[in-house]
Amino acid sequence: MSKTSKLFLGILIGVASVIMTFRMINQAPSERLHPDDKFRAIVDNSGCNMCHNPTAKLPFYSNWPLLGGKIKRDASDACSKIDLSITFIQFENGEKIDSVSLNRIEEVISNGSMPPFSFTVLRPGSAISNKEEDILLDWIDSQRSKIESVNPD
Repeated sequence: MSKTSKLFLGILIGVASVIMTFRMINQAPSERLHPDDKFRAIVDNSGCNMCHNPTAKLPFYSNWPLLGGKIKRDASDACSKIDLSITFIQFENGEKIDSVSLNRIEEVISNGSMPPFSFTVLRPGSAISNKEEDILLDWIDSQRSKIESVNPD
């Protein structure tokens, strides 16, 4: 086997491994889970709290030269746009989640801007699949129904 063939085969095996790994990690939550548990699983897997929480522990690579500064700036910027720690406290306590947070979450899920590509490159499996998007949007609708049942127009 020539060096070129070995190189090509090695690249092919590497790409196949990355694709298989990504497909194994990026799975939607089980249908058997309660919608709230599905929501939590997707948010945890996607790493939303890593940037949208002022007390979150950033990944180890946030201390690397060059890359670290950008990660820290992005996390600070993300938290200034929406602090999900309040949303998660409301969620964990069984309280109604405020409609502003629901609208912001819905917007970034619908337009595909979260998580950003620069995050998903360093954290394989964090991208939100179409099925996960549907689960999250259904969950948001159910949360809105709870708000509307308390505050009818």
